[in-house]
Amino acid sequence: MKLNEWMVKPTQQTEWIEGRGILLLLAFFFIELGAGIFFVATFFDGWTAMLVGWLVCAVVGGGAHILYLGHPFRFWRMVSRVGSSWISRGLIFVSLFLLLGFVHMVLIRGGDSSPVLMVSVNIFAFLTIIYAGFALNYVNGIPLWNTALLPIIYAVSGIWGGASVALGITLFTGEVSTIGVSLEEWIRILLLAYIVLIIVYLISVRYTNPTGKASVQRIVYGGYWPLMWIGVVFIGLVFPTAVVVISLSTGIENMPPGVLCAAIFCELLGDLAMRYLILKGALYNPLIPSSAPLQELGA
Repeated sequence: MKLNEWMVKPTQQTEWIEGRGILLLLAFFFIELGAGIFFVATFFDGWTAMLVGWLVCAVVGGGAHILYLGHPFRFWRMVSRVGSSWISRGLIFVSLFLLLGFVHMVLIRGGDSSPVLMVSVNIFAFLTIIYAGFALNYVNGIPLWNTALLPIIYAVSGIWGGASVALGITLFTGEVSTIGVSLEEWIRILLLAYIVLIIVYLISVRYTNPTGKASVQRIVYGGYWPLMWIGVVFIGLVFPTAVVVISLSTGIENMPPGVLCAAIFCELLGDLAMRYLILKGALYNPLIPSSAPLQELGA
């Protein structure tokens, strides 16, 4: 884009996806995935899954977040803007989730946890799952982000991914014999909800304004269509859906471990690809209205 076109035409968002910004994408993804695994595992007493979820959130997601910061040892200063920043609120949610989650796991190991603590942990786990959606939704100038559907999509994808990983862990460890049937039902519902939400989300943004239309064009049949149709649709949705349908007749416990692992991996890969597209396809509304055609932005 030429300098004289800056913010006259819809402008690409780069801060949260290019260069070091890719670390923020990974931080959001793994923090929410870890919280989702933990959240689901608490309902079925899957201690190993809780531990894996806690480590994914704290070590992988938290580590990526710290690496993204320009001054990692000053990250604690973000809490000073809790009244106006979803990043600040997210730091508090994640910190409380990790603290209470650690205590909950220790007490469970000793056979002495409480329902009150479990509820408290799950509240902060859920807030951890959804906060990135609200952080993006708070940006009014980007139609692809400024929609109430985005936090819902992040909530569904975070819990869906968490349920799938928790299912894989518990089936391989055999910690809870009844977890498979219950979690399989969760996964079917969340998969369907995710597909519907993505379709409704893209259609609604498409008709928001010309900038929203340009963003959706870039994702669906513009320059990023291979990632959308191959990464998100085929790998992330079609293959996992096929495995879920087959499991209706065979039972999830009878599925070949390799197929189950592949389905979980593809689901996570598709979710990460969709999150990448949401960040990469984001365009700012122009500050100065322009009559220039937007078709070129779909390329």
